[in-house]
Amino acid sequence: MGFALSRSKMNFRRISKLILFVMVITACFSRLGFAESDKATIKVSATVVAMISQSILHQEPRINVTEGDIKRGFTEVVSGTILQIKTNARNGYALFFEGGNELFKEIMVMDKGRTVAVSSNGGFVHQPYSGSNIEVKNLSYKFQLNKNIQPGTYLFPFRVKASLL
Repeated sequence: MGFALSRSKMNFRRISKLILFVMVITACFSRLGFAESDKATIKVSATVVAMISQSILHQEPRINVTEGDIKRGFTEVVSGTILQIKTNARNGYALFFEGGNELFKEIMVMDKGRTVAVSSNGGFVHQPYSGSNIEVKNLSYKFQLNKNIQPGTYLFPFRVKASLL
């Protein structure tokens, strides 16, 4: 008889746990049934990390300075650097002109009707975001010559690098 009594207690506990479990599940699902009449708001935010990459499509390796250039005081290099820039930076980016040469006083960099002066030691030029993720920069140069320069062929004085601000 003791065995039967303890066995019925075990069954009662099992049944009690099962009933409690069913009640909890029913309560959860009954809330879902009312969810269609309630309003819920979910706020989602994302941060897009700015990136930039560049491909050099063309870079003049040398500058030819003629006697006529020396008389004028400058030499020009049309389409000296052509870059393809990919960026999503809404605040734009900078083109850095790294390097330098004592043969030139000043360098005028021209792009799409815009002219900016950089020193013979280099510098940078801010580029506003164009609204396109990919743009091609076709840079031309006007090198103001120092008085001591001789006619000849010279290495291009700097390299151009695109970088985030």
